[in-house]
Amino acid sequence: MSAGTSRFQTHAADALRLLAMAATAVGVGVWGALLLAPRPAESPPLLAPGPAATQDLSAVVQWFGGAPLRVRIAVNGIIASEDGRGAALLSVDGASPRAYRVGQELAPGVRLESVSAHAVTIAQDGVSEQVPMPKAPGSGLQGFIPVKQPKP
Repeated sequence: MSAGTSRFQTHAADALRLLAMAATAVGVGVWGALLLAPRPAESPPLLAPGPAATQDLSAVVQWFGGAPLRVRIAVNGIIASEDGRGAALLSVDGASPRAYRVGQELAPGVRLESVSAHAVTIAQDGVSEQVPMPKAPGSGLQGFIPVKQPKP
């Protein structure tokens, strides 16, 4: 019985060795075919762009709300000069206030055009609009408020 068992073990070991060599040969063949295969010279073309639209779609754009968005601007402070130049402390679309100089862009398509003593002029999409400086609550004075000197 030991001769039969050793013969079986010998045949099983030989079969396993043969199976391992076949698997290695198949792996080398597949990877060799993948790595050594010729590459295409040129990628296939992507979709070609179609002809440009010749129809006027502005009515459809307006219908779906395609009008340019208006930027909301709040004036928080003004430093004006006589020639319309100066700076303003502005809040754009509810953001925290920032200082802007005349000619500076506040948002895409929106520019600070001029600064006067009581308002700023904003150019938005080619349209000028004047935004007034709000009055301080409870006070008719704007700008610098004189302070009384302490008595000695």
